Amino acid sequence: MDNKGKKYKININEEYEKKGLTLELRTIEKYEKLGYKIIYDETKDDKKEQGIDIICTKDEQTYLIKCNNNSKSKSIKAEDIKAFHKNALEYVKTNNLEEKNVKFRYVIHYEDALDKSARNILKDDSYNCKYVII
Repeated sequence: MDNKGKKYKININEEYEKKGLTLELRTIEKYEKLGYKIIYDETKDDKKEQGIDIICTKDEQTYLIKCNNNSKSKSIKAEDIKAFHKNALEYVKTNNLEEKNVKFRYVIHYEDALDKSARNILKDDSYNCKYVII
């Protein structure tokens, strides 16, 4: 993405934020439109403490989602993804979920926020974690 495109995405995100449409709320809206049941409570801290912002379910499939609204280029590092992955695995174990039915998603608002190390982890299928741009 060129600089003009980056600035555009950052400005759009800032406009959404000013209107109260946080990255989390936009993510919820997207998954609701796809037919997922959303488990999200802004006032409950148990999911937040575990590094999970949103939980979506549909049929037997569950998505554990982390939203990262960082807009600086290459600001999301491998450590960020690994921390979310560790927390998500702990959530799966604690809640007796079947690992084969759970997927992890790291939501960002533009791709260039990912450092090369983060991209490498997200490409590694063993982490069961992909990124989504919203």
